[in-house]
Amino acid sequence: MDTLVFRKFDLKRRSIHEEVKDKIPQLRGGGELRIYSELDSHVGAKILIQSAEQIIQALLNTYEEVGQLTGEDMVLTRADEILQSMNQVASEESRRVLIDVRSLRGYDFSPDAQSKVETFSSNFLTDARAQAEVLIEIYRRKKKNIEPKTSWTNEVFVIMQIGNPELDKIWQSVYMPVIGDLKMKPCRIDKHNEGRFLMSEVVDFLNRSRLIIADLTNERPNCYLEIGYALGIEKYNQLILCAREDHHQDSPNYKKGGLKIHFDINGYDILFWNSTQIDDFKISLAKKIQYRLAVSNKNGGVLQNNNK
Repeated sequence: MDTLVFRKFDLKRRSIHEEVKDKIPQLRGGGELRIYSELDSHVGAKILIQSAEQIIQALLNTYEEVGQLTGEDMVLTRADEILQSMNQVASEESRRVLIDVRSLRGYDFSPDAQSKVETFSSNFLTDARAQAEVLIEIYRRKKKNIEPKTSWTNEVFVIMQIGNPELDKIWQSVYMPVIGDLKMKPCRIDKHNEGRFLMSEVVDFLNRSRLIIADLTNERPNCYLEIGYALGIEKYNQLILCAREDHHQDSPNYKKGGLKIHFDINGYDILFWNSTQIDDFKISLAKKIQYRLAVSNKNGGVLQNNNK
């Protein structure tokens, strides 16, 4: 990491760490967390994870700030260095959060909380790299003034959490057959990657696919980043948003403080599904896909040959 970048970033990171100690006073005194309820454990864990995410954003901002000071367009000229630094910082922060979260009193008593601890490290590292690559790609497009594409393949790229059993069933029982029945090719990054940098392949799919379906279930940060990129390349009319119904604030299964649709896309039309009413979801999704195809055709979109 560049020396000037490191100095400025280290100050920001220390500041965020101090803010966490203010939010969780129990962090003081040898670093041991003394929180006495399971609810406090969940709140403490969320604060710690959010602090790590803030640090990742601070690193990206620091590169841009230093570039402005030195006259070097670092996001373009040092993309590889940024990604390497991102991996290093994400690894350090994930270890810090895991140690602190595991010390929360009452944490072991919740299977759900324990599961979040076990999956946090790998998810955070993946999301950090995704965040860096997406932001770098968006920056490149703006800098080079790249025009949005007006021709696409016959693919429908599905953005969703990978490795979740419930969502894997939705992929197999809903997304694959509905898209296939409409004579299009369903694609998911873990099923159709070519072994290159994962996020680079995601960006390729987002650029070339005729439609994009994003399932927001479980609030995965990388899913929101990919949606942001799709909107950044002006695929408003080719984006379909879906989520499990308990993410909807009007659902009887919605839990205050639980899973939700975040404010930045909360106003968009979203298809909500219930695992007990899959056939209804399939019908609604098929209608939505047909509508989006009609809109994109009306706006002059051209379908490319696709033999993949």
